[in-house]
Amino acid sequence: EVPMSDHPPVPRAPSRPARALLVAALAVSALIAGLGWVFASSPGSAPDDDYHLVSTWCPRPIASSGCETTTIDGEVHVMAPVTTSHAQCEAFSPDKSHACINDYSDSMMFPSYRYNDGAYPYGFYQFHHLLAGDSVEASAWHMRVVNVLIALVLLGGVCALAPASMRQGLFLAITLAWIPMGAYFIASNNPSSWAITGVFAYGSGLFGALRSDGRRRWALLGIALVGALLCFGSRGDAAFYVFVVSLGVLIAVGRRDRIVEIAGASVLSAIGVWLMAGGGQASTIASSSATVSLSERLGVAISNIRYLPEYFAGFAGLYSGPGWRDTPLPGACVVLGLMLLGAGILIGGRAMTWRKAASVVVVLGAMAGIPILIATPPTFPNLGGYHSRYALPLLGVWLLLWLAIGRGQQRFSRTHLVLFVVATGVVNATALHTTIARYTNGLLHDALMGWVAPANLNRKVEWWWAGMPLSPMVLWALASAAYVAAVVIALRLLVTGPTPAPSAVATAQPTGSGAETEATEAATRAETKPPAPSPTQEPTHE
Repeated sequence: EVPMSDHPPVPRAPSRPARALLVAALAVSALIAGLGWVFASSPGSAPDDDYHLVSTWCPRPIASSGCETTTIDGEVHVMAPVTTSHAQCEAFSPDKSHACINDYSDSMMFPSYRYNDGAYPYGFYQFHHLLAGDSVEASAWHMRVVNVLIALVLLGGVCALAPASMRQGLFLAITLAWIPMGAYFIASNNPSSWAITGVFAYGSGLFGALRSDGRRRWALLGIALVGALLCFGSRGDAAFYVFVVSLGVLIAVGRRDRIVEIAGASVLSAIGVWLMAGGGQASTIASSSATVSLSERLGVAISNIRYLPEYFAGFAGLYSGPGWRDTPLPGACVVLGLMLLGAGILIGGRAMTWRKAASVVVVLGAMAGIPILIATPPTFPNLGGYHSRYALPLLGVWLLLWLAIGRGQQRFSRTHLVLFVVATGVVNATALHTTIARYTNGLLHDALMGWVAPANLNRKVEWWWAGMPLSPMVLWALASAAYVAAVVIALRLLVTGPTPAPSAVATAQPTGSGAETEATEAATRAETKPPAPSPTQEPTHE
């Protein structure tokens, strides 16, 4: 028997027509996988979705939104469809399906005090209000599909335009950071959808532009700008993340001769900080600081630091699963998700420079420091009450910096690739299965195993999307298979052809010389331009 080679020959690159077919198949597979998450959960299933749906139907300014207002006990309420303010009727009861929504009607208006009166910026609610119709259920999934398309277009654009040496890092960062919880929130009616997509689109677009030339450079800068606008229009903390990401990317691969990138990142960062400072979240921090003593804050901060491992594990769904954190994911999903994330950390650690170390410390410091700062009484009792999804947008950029800076693309054996495909496929499929079961049937409680999903999703369907031609089981199987197909096709596109030349970032020289990034350009510029200047040649312009 001939043993499997640990380092198999690199497959031949497909012909142009074959490559075009692979890219098209990847796009279709990714879209089907995303649509699976769109229909996996009911309207109102994401955290605080009663607030977000009411704010979508009645965005600021209320007077021009078409919603009436009423005053109850001195507090202004907006009159929105009761199916928005009560969309979360099954929340915190894992054994209940979304069938409880049948007790309400879209035509009935109900007063709600939970709406955006300035805590969130302009953008997300005003845009989605354009898609609000008479049917709350249909409007909700229309909005979700648009959010998925926004993510696919932006990320697809970055992957297509980025240098070849960056694409492996992009692929790993997306799959490791977003499966399953990132995919769940992107395909939701929650502003976190735009926050997750926007932060990564901005960071990866800026990163790619700094390592590209010509039309690709300007196209990537355009994607970065769109990503920043999504951040500005979604959440105050996402707007601030533009500053964090700018700092991390510029430290890692910034060049003094790239004035446009530096100036643009500086302006966008200033806007992000300004939006954060003027938003509701900054007021929350100020209120917390004013009403809690220093000794109390220190005590909570120490507890929060101890809780950080569990908080970060929430990226894989630990204590922070779908729904209102009331849908516990199976152990296979969480454990395999954390193992994949750990493997990515080990892969990225194969090469280190002081610039790479400084950049990842900046982003990691924000991922840990901001939650520790905000998660204090009276706003939050401790870090356990501050959702991991708030820091999730930074995880993708952190992984990109960690994985895309090094000695070219990592070579993997067939065994590595098979294990990766199986593990990430299981994570996605089990999370998707549990989420569908939660809202169509409700979960089953076992005295020894806790909450579990019934194996057959068609066993007792209490609620399902009106007019949906696919049964829950068929949707799950189709979306799960599509995700695996997308991963396999992406790997096929990544492993073909010669391995890119070593990245000069791995042999970084003192900052300010510009030599290290010139060498990085030389490794990737051959895709679009004639040979680059010598890696040791100083830039002739500042």
